[in-house]
Amino acid sequence: MSKFVNDNRNKRSYLLLHGGFLLYSFSAVLSKVASNHDFLSFFFLFFWGLALAILVVYALLWQIILQRFPLSRAFANRGVVVIWGIIWGFIIFGEQITIGKVLAMLLILVGIVVIGKANE
Repeated sequence: MSKFVNDNRNKRSYLLLHGGFLLYSFSAVLSKVASNHDFLSFFFLFFWGLALAILVVYALLWQIILQRFPLSRAFANRGVVVIWGIIWGFIIFGEQITIGKVLAMLLILVGIVVIGKANE
């Protein structure tokens, strides 16, 4: 296969990987929204059910991801879920992004890059 075809396949694999993490992170948002409603009320069950559905889809995506990446690389990239959580907290719940959170996000990204380079 040509380098161009391999590069595109690799890009699609990373998009799948990080799209899966984005989806996974949104399940936490739905769980938090569900927690703002009375236990076992319609809206609690609705948002909790959506979160559960997302986790089922993510579990299936994770199996595909593991076919394309070594476990160490896939799991190392999972740290971006924390970054998405901070972003969702800011966008949806109006939470503050502090300097500590920014430093944590940078540390996570550095760790992902270091592990990615080590696995090449």
